Order: sequence, then structure tokens, then C-alpha cells
Amino acid sequence: MTLKEAVARYLQAAGQFGETMPLGQFGLQQAEAETMLSAWDEDYHLHRHFELVPASWMSEGAPAFSINGTLYSAIIIRESIREALD
Repeated sequence: MTLKEAVARYLQAAGQFGETMPLGQFGLQQAEAETMLSAWDEDYHLHRHFELVPASWMSEGAPAFSINGTLYSAIIIRESIREALD
């Protein structure tokens, strides 16, 4: 999934930038989502445009994804990500 596709999917699910979206709503297999998000997390130019929500902050039963060794369940993408799409 490209960054542009991921942002479009986020906006479709979350409704607008700055809202929480469960990571499973990307519609990817867990391993694929973990690989994609781990790469974003390591990329300075992308990392500043989103926040990963720790699994412990989400309701019980929300699936957890291992991103660079830490468990997360959701993402918040900032509107500033548009800079990375240009």
C-alpha cells in the first residue's frame, strides 16, 4: 500500500485528519501493516505527521500491532502529511 493509498483509507475510516483510527482498518494483513508502519515510524520525514496510539490506551479486545517492538492499536494522522504526498 502506498502512502497516498494509506492516507486515503485513513480519511475514509476516520472522517478527517486528527482522529483515531484502529490499525486494522487499513485492511492489510497484520504482518503487512506492521512492516508498513514500522518503516513509517523509522522515517523522520513521515514520523512527524502521525501518532501511534499504544494498545494499552484502547478498549479491551482491540487488536495490537507490533511496531518496532512496541504494541499499538490505532493511528492519528495529522493534516501536515499532505506535505509528504507532494
